[in-house]
Amino acid sequence: MNVSRLYNTIKHLRFEQLYYRAYYKIKHRFYSYPAVAKKGIEAANAFPVIKFPNGNTGGKYEPGAACFTFLNAPHAFGSSIDWNYSGEGKLWTYNLNYFEWLDDESLALDERFATISDYCNKDGELKDGTEPYPTSIRGINWIKFLSANAIKDEQVNNCLYRHYHKLAAFPEYQLLANHLLENGFSLFFAAHYFYDEHFHKLSIKLLHNGLEEQVLPDGGHYELSPMYHCIILQRLLDCILLAEQCARFSNDKPLLQLMRSKAALMCGWLKAFMYRDGSYALFGDAAPGISLSPQQLLNYAEELNVPVPTIKLNESGYRKICSERYELIVDAGNIRPSYQAGHAHADSLSFCLHVDNKPVIVDTGISTYERNERRMHERGTSAHNTIVVNDMNSSDVWAAFRTGARAAVTIVKEGDNSICASHNGYHSQGIIHKRCIKGDNLKIIIEDSLEHYKEQEAKLYLHFHPDIKAVHSGPDQFTAGNIRITVSGAYSMALHNYLYCEGYNRLAGAQCLQAHVKEHAMVVIELISYAG
Repeated sequence: MNVSRLYNTIKHLRFEQLYYRAYYKIKHRFYSYPAVAKKGIEAANAFPVIKFPNGNTGGKYEPGAACFTFLNAPHAFGSSIDWNYSGEGKLWTYNLNYFEWLDDESLALDERFATISDYCNKDGELKDGTEPYPTSIRGINWIKFLSANAIKDEQVNNCLYRHYHKLAAFPEYQLLANHLLENGFSLFFAAHYFYDEHFHKLSIKLLHNGLEEQVLPDGGHYELSPMYHCIILQRLLDCILLAEQCARFSNDKPLLQLMRSKAALMCGWLKAFMYRDGSYALFGDAAPGISLSPQQLLNYAEELNVPVPTIKLNESGYRKICSERYELIVDAGNIRPSYQAGHAHADSLSFCLHVDNKPVIVDTGISTYERNERRMHERGTSAHNTIVVNDMNSSDVWAAFRTGARAAVTIVKEGDNSICASHNGYHSQGIIHKRCIKGDNLKIIIEDSLEHYKEQEAKLYLHFHPDIKAVHSGPDQFTAGNIRITVSGAYSMALHNYLYCEGYNRLAGAQCLQAHVKEHAMVVIELISYAG
């Protein structure tokens, strides 16, 4: 066991995380489902019809063979669905238990409802599906489906109530972050569906505390993953719609005002962060197709009369440098939150670049949450557009969701279309990495310095999108799509192949420029043609 790594991981945890990890182990031994409250079932039967926007983001169900496709991986169950199936990894099992595909109106209503009934029939066999996180997401999806189709079913409501009672008994205080906020969103749905005061009080507490802490002043979600930002924003908008169309609790008004203000900030951040083509840079744990798109979310906010303020990226650590033809986004932030860095990558001072509304230099993304070499690589520094010293990660990402010692980033100065920042992630090697980026209309200059460099091995990486074919076009020079790249200060350079993540379990071949550098290096990116 690496004692130093373990210490540098645990020291950031909050006391409540450690306390609840131990407390819940004991509590689980004595927990039992309660008798279903008759009043709650009556309230569920009287719940109004509410039409929520389609929230399915990739799940697919084919009733004929009981075949489900999640994370680009299909599995056919045949005659009987095994809701505990784990052959594709735990995230796939979670997705199976989310029921997000219920929004698929190409499927007959009775086919969709039959899976819910099957799930209820197998309630006593369920394992991962009764954990708080999948329970939270499934609960929202079931309530949306039941409400939209005016379905009143005693067995389903009994099962749903039992699962919510367990969720209320075990909110994820041992994890905190987006998991606990998801618990709060879902319990808010449960409170209104069952008209349950206990669920309501707990949801108000979780949502008030969670939104105040997790939405940064510039509107970014504090885990700094644009994918999770979009997921949280959708839940927030769903809760606003629910509160306004159900209105079962007279004391919802202060929370509704808070939700509206935080939703506005999150929308403003999203509009500032996203590219003009509607996509976003895949910083941290992020993959395309998992959440609603930025434009879908902005449209949803508009339907709810949530304003979208003009935001300047700040506390989230991201900065955007752009001109008429390009958009460059740089990660100059620290790993947040310190006590839950499971979705963080060792990507300090990395950047992504769109030119003429197309991706050119990209984050490699993620393709798995499994604890394996691929996951380690995708979180590592060499999978990002920055400098690696002695083949080390700038922050010690390990296992699937652990982070030990982490780089501290300092912004030295910034101005219009420029930023200069440094990080100490290589302090064990005696090195401080400083990067300055400046852009004008047709040129971007990136200057790197390794302060206190003493002949260590250092490599600069630039990862190109699979659609970009880079070629060596001159001394220290490469052409890649609509840009020409000149690297100064490198003593060797070469193009290598790498695997770009097009989504979970989906990889595509692409090119990466690797340059061996010393204490100083400069990359000049010039726009050389216009694609119309």
